[in-house]
Amino acid sequence: MKTVKVNAKGLACPQPVVLSRKALAEIESGEVVVYVDSETARDNVKRMAEHEGCMVKVDDQGSDGFVLQLTKVASVQVSKEVAADKKSVAETFVYLFDSDFIGSNRELGKVLVNGFLNALTSLENRKGKMIFISNGVKLAIADSYVLETLTKLEDAGFEILICGTCLDFFKLRERVQVGAISNALEIMEALTGADKIIKF
Repeated sequence: MKTVKVNAKGLACPQPVVLSRKALAEIESGEVVVYVDSETARDNVKRMAEHEGCMVKVDDQGSDGFVLQLTKVASVQVSKEVAADKKSVAETFVYLFDSDFIGSNRELGKVLVNGFLNALTSLENRKGKMIFISNGVKLAIADSYVLETLTKLEDAGFEILICGTCLDFFKLRERVQVGAISNALEIMEALTGADKIIKF
């Protein structure tokens, strides 16, 4: 079984994910061992690998960081016809929030956010993603005025991605209550892979 090693220590988001994904793409099956020195990089690489169908083992090395073992097995190719049929089932929407309110009036903007999010709970299409960047990440933390609604949306099938760099800037990482802490690469893939993007 082929083993590839990736030293991603000291690299900023999203480089650990980019290098790990590149290494996985270069092997049909085998193991990619990734060395990182932050919890953010550890979590981002782990989620990416699991999304790619890999088995992931994480070894905490203490002050030396983390070692992730990503095990990839040969995948069965899906025919283009089947892939096309799956895509035609439902369009993928991405809802992008870059603020914790909508418009120029904060009080009205909070009412609008609450209203639009509650409206989403009534939609038939559950193949949606919600992305929170900049001040928008404040909607997904403890004491957020829409936390209960976001939790319902996640339970209903919406994928919620929260910018990890933004959380770190505001020092809010530990207060996240819903969704997954994400990275630039994953967010860009969600945006470029969407059928439609709705920005609030």
